[in-house]
Amino acid sequence: YEDVNHYEQKAPHARKAHPHPDHFFPLHVAIGAAGENSKAKLIHSSIEVGTLSYASYQFTSDSS
Repeated sequence: YEDVNHYEQKAPHARKAHPHPDHFFPLHVAIGAAGENSKAKLIHSSIEVGTLSYASYQFTSDSS
């Protein structure tokens, strides 16, 4: 959770990838909705134009 909360400090080019945090905030919502001790699973990964990621993750809780 703390890596996501402090993404600007943890990722060297976070500001370039997300100049405005409104496109990044849904990740915070998804993690919060999954609950404590949730796990992330990569369910799709592709790259377009060399840098645009279409990665999709599924968040599950311990009870799933």
